Amino acid sequence: MRLGECLALTWNDLQDDYICISKTLAKGRINGDYIITTPKTNKSNRKIKINDSLLNILIELKNYYKDFVGYNESWFIFGGLYALGQTTIRRKKNEYCKLANVKQIKIHDFRHSHASLLISKGVPITVISERLGHSNSNITLGVYSHLIPEDESKVINTLDELFQKQENFKRKVNETKEKNLI
Repeated sequence: MRLGECLALTWNDLQDDYICISKTLAKGRINGDYIITTPKTNKSNRKIKINDSLLNILIELKNYYKDFVGYNESWFIFGGLYALGQTTIRRKKNEYCKLANVKQIKIHDFRHSHASLLISKGVPITVISERLGHSNSNITLGVYSHLIPEDESKVINTLDELFQKQENFKRKVNETKEKNLI
């Protein structure tokens, strides 16, 4: 997800084991109100399936918020009554990276890491494209094609396997013919 999409999420957007993305939170405010707009593209309006571990964390967070006076489903998932600011997110990310002694990356790089991991695990590019909210798979391919393993070796391996099966079949046919002649 894009950072603005995350920050705009409310508890209304959590439906069963899906996060429904239909808005983004822009930087700043107008007359004290958040600037909430439509996502980057039409395809950015999407439902993302989440795993049980993340769902359980979100349910735990929701139960924490429920103890606050005035809680309702329109509260922000990240922040509560008020959305967390982008600078707060970056500051906390930097703190945790330092504590974990890992390389500092930009917030948006987590999105790239997610896509890269899915590619490395063989998830189809069309599925990844939909998950990222790209307007078409060509955009996803343009950004991540360098991570897709060379398919030439798969072609050669497949041809070798087929050739080997053919040779095995020929050998069995010849063995059967020889047995029948004796």
